[in-house]
Amino acid sequence: MQRFWLDADVLIQAKRVYPSDVFPGFWTLLIEQNALQVIKSPIEVFRELAEYGDELSAWVKDQRDGNFFIEPDQKVQATFTEIADFVNDNYPRPQAKDFLAGADPWVIAHAKCEPGTVVTSERLVGPGSQQAKIPNICREFEVEWINTCDMFRELGVSFAVKIKGK
Repeated sequence: MQRFWLDADVLIQAKRVYPSDVFPGFWTLLIEQNALQVIKSPIEVFRELAEYGDELSAWVKDQRDGNFFIEPDQKVQATFTEIADFVNDNYPRPQAKDFLAGADPWVIAHAKCEPGTVVTSERLVGPGSQQAKIPNICREFEVEWINTCDMFRELGVSFAVKIKGK
């Protein structure tokens, strides 16, 4: 079974692009696919998003009691340490610190260990970049990554338009 690990930016972008009042199917799909153990996210994504006090933070809090946001086990923690060591050794200190302070390395660690594909809106950056980006770190650790639309394609999902009252 294919498993997808959502980065925080997927949910942040979705809040802007697929608001729940216009695209309820998007949010329902996430919940349904989570119930099937297909879509998950690290608990660190929850921690990143829960404090905003907006509609997205309310949504992630509603998912907290289920199995959407996963705590890392020892294997994931060990993989996180490997990722942190690599990032600290290969990126300038401020950029490494910024990358490691968020949920990004945890998403990669979960996808590496459990296994699965990272879903992110970040893009691969060239070798001259000093920014640690999810796709670059995924490539280093042999973890697949895709964007949200490609995840939908892999799930066989398409969204239809329905006009209220018609």
